[in-house]
Amino acid sequence: MVATCEETSRGQGMSKREILASTLERSGLGALLSSTVGRWQGLLVFNYHRVGDGSKTLFDRGIYSATQAEFDRQVAFLKKQFDIVRISDLEEVLHRRGRAILLTFDDGYRDNYDFAFPVLSRHQTSATFFLTSGFLDGGPLAWWDEIAWMVHSSRESWLFPHHDLPELLSLATADEREAAIVRLLHVYKSLPAERTTIFLDRLGERTGTGRCPPELARHLWMTWDMAREMDRCGMDIGGHTVSHPVLAHSSLSAQREEIFTSKQRIELQLGHPITSFSYPVGQPDSFTEATQALLHEAGYRWAFSFSGGFSSPGKVNQLNVPRVPVAPHISHELFQSTARLPWLFA
Repeated sequence: MVATCEETSRGQGMSKREILASTLERSGLGALLSSTVGRWQGLLVFNYHRVGDGSKTLFDRGIYSATQAEFDRQVAFLKKQFDIVRISDLEEVLHRRGRAILLTFDDGYRDNYDFAFPVLSRHQTSATFFLTSGFLDGGPLAWWDEIAWMVHSSRESWLFPHHDLPELLSLATADEREAAIVRLLHVYKSLPAERTTIFLDRLGERTGTGRCPPELARHLWMTWDMAREMDRCGMDIGGHTVSHPVLAHSSLSAQREEIFTSKQRIELQLGHPITSFSYPVGQPDSFTEATQALLHEAGYRWAFSFSGGFSSPGKVNQLNVPRVPVAPHISHELFQSTARLPWLFA
């Protein structure tokens, strides 16, 4: 579970990790190891994006982390076996012995409110929701969803090379379209910020779809009323920039605008300060030391990446806390093994 969200979520078949986790969980060896020689200490952070059934959507299917039923089962397991903590607990958690779990969600999709929030409330536990403020303010469709929409909606069988895409991509089958989306997302994330709009314009031309109509994004995101309700009911809210750029590819002035403006907007809507942030994309090359310095200047105490691993007591960079992505179709056995034995699976 250390690959990118898109790569893990679109994998096919049963991996060696799935087989190992299934063997450990069904034999009871995983639970035994977790309570004896394999017992870990510290903080393990699970990260989700969307909750629901994404199998038919024209948007990005790879960011659906779980169905509501799967999420309910995961939360029930974690609450029984571990301490599920909040942002305000982290200082203590990372300086004492124990096994703490933090649940996080990125972007601010409405299904987080519709499907995840009721599950968390029913289990009387909490999660942190990192909001892309521009999306809640009625901004454009997220770039990953627009790329997926173009590919899923295209009537073309091939996507021919262009300036930012050196190879030919087949769109002949459903699986090939999903593979094409993975490749296109990878290309987009590698581009300087000033070339991303041109890339999307050209992709719209090549797929024959044009750019996605902005009204299709109207009901994808939470409202500020929803965010305030969740905040009042014990959920934590954090920042995730204004428009979800790859910060490392943006100028320092643009990074400052994204970081400071989103924080101010969220705090204005909630009526109190926020102290946590998650990096868009979250891979090691998607933010820099300069990004971390801006977060510190903005008043953030915690920032979360997205490349796997867990934090041992006393050994954490508060502005680079690792998280484990929860990919769709992950078996419950692999989810359990990741929580029980993160040194092996996270």
